[in-house]
Parts: sequence; C-alpha cells; structure tokens
Amino acid sequence: MYKNIKQKMVILGAFILGILISIYVKSLDNTNTYMTLDEKKEMENKIQKTKDEIVRLKTVNLEYKNKLDYYNKAVGDSTKSIVDLVTIDLNNLKRECGFSLEKGEGVKIIIKDSEKDLKSNQNPNDLIVHDIDILRIINDLKKSGAMSIAINGERLLPLSKIKCSGATITVNDTTYGQPFIIEAIGDKETLAASVISPESYANLLKEGYGIYIKVEAKDYITINSYKKS
Repeated sequence: MYKNIKQKMVILGAFILGILISIYVKSLDNTNTYMTLDEKKEMENKIQKTKDEIVRLKTVNLEYKNKLDYYNKAVGDSTKSIVDLVTIDLNNLKRECGFSLEKGEGVKIIIKDSEKDLKSNQNPNDLIVHDIDILRIINDLKKSGAMSIAINGERLLPLSKIKCSGATITVNDTTYGQPFIIEAIGDKETLAASVISPESYANLLKEGYGIYIKVEAKDYITINSYKKS
C-alpha cells in the first residue's frame, strides 16, 4: 500500500515537473534563439568594426604616449625647447596638409592617352587615362615616401578628390587637360623606381595599353602650397 502511494507520488511529481518545464520553454523569446545568415553577417561586421576601432584607438593612444615621451625627454635637452618641438610639429603638419611651399629632389611624371590605333574588339577606354590610373600612380609614390605631390601644379591634400571627364581630370574642383603632369618630392631614385619598375602599375599602363608615361628624376622641384580657401 505504502509502496503504491510512493510510486504514484513520484509519477505525479514527474508530471508536474514536465508541465513546469514546458511552460518555461514556451515563455522563452524564440526570436533570440536563432539567427538568420544576414543577421549573423551583420553581427560579425559590427564585431569587426568594434575590433578595428579598438585597434585604431590603441594606435592613437600609442602615438600620443610617444609624443608625450618625446616632449618629456626634450625638457631635459638644453639644445631644444618645447617651443622648438612644437614649431617642428607645426611645420610638418603644414606640409602634410598642403599649406607650405616645398622644395627638394623628386620626380616629374608626364602622362597622356595612348596614341596607338584601336584594335578590333578593343575597348576604347583602354587607351584613355582615367582617374583611377592617376590615383594608383599617386598611391605608389606615397608608398615610396613622397612627401608632397602636385598634379598640373595643383597641390594634393589628404582629402583631395580626382575625377576624370573625357580627356580631362578635375583636381580640387579645378579641371586640367592633358598632358597630366605629376610632381612629387622625395628620394628621386626611389620615387622613379616606383613608377618604372616592371611590376609597377604605371609600367602596366605603358607596356600593356600604350599609355604615354615619361618619368624624369629631378634634383630640384618646387611644389607650391594650396592656395584656395
């Protein structure tokens, strides 16, 4: 008798526990249980952006720390004052932003459309200089240490935009016709190599599509400051 009652109590308890578990599961927000592929990608993108921002902030923090250490060490250097260091930083900033006249050795690059005859089934755009071509060559120059760059005398700024329209390009809202002349200040041999080397983008344009590209290493180049307001 007692044994039967005990069995019934166990069964009843298990039944009640099952009901409670079922109610709890149903009360859960199922929308958060599963993620679609798009939601997963969006979440991964957000995570990656957050990681990138963390890396950027760490880099900025390190730059400021190095700058602070630089200034602290200079305090004990009798040959330099904080004013001298700030002046050097200001001049560097002016150069990077295009607000100072720059002189030095560098390269002069002359670029214009190909004079080759259009082949059958060839795209006419292959023989034309585009803004992306100018940008790629400029990026190669920057990677090779170019400190200041100008196109047809127009000083390039960090946020300068270059757009093409037919046989012309527009730089800083000013339109220029061909030939396009790029001048860059830096080590002339290194800069020239970045344009004429067999694996360079400029060499691909010249040898592959017949785009006219002439590179001149110069002992002295003057690049004016940005004049527009």
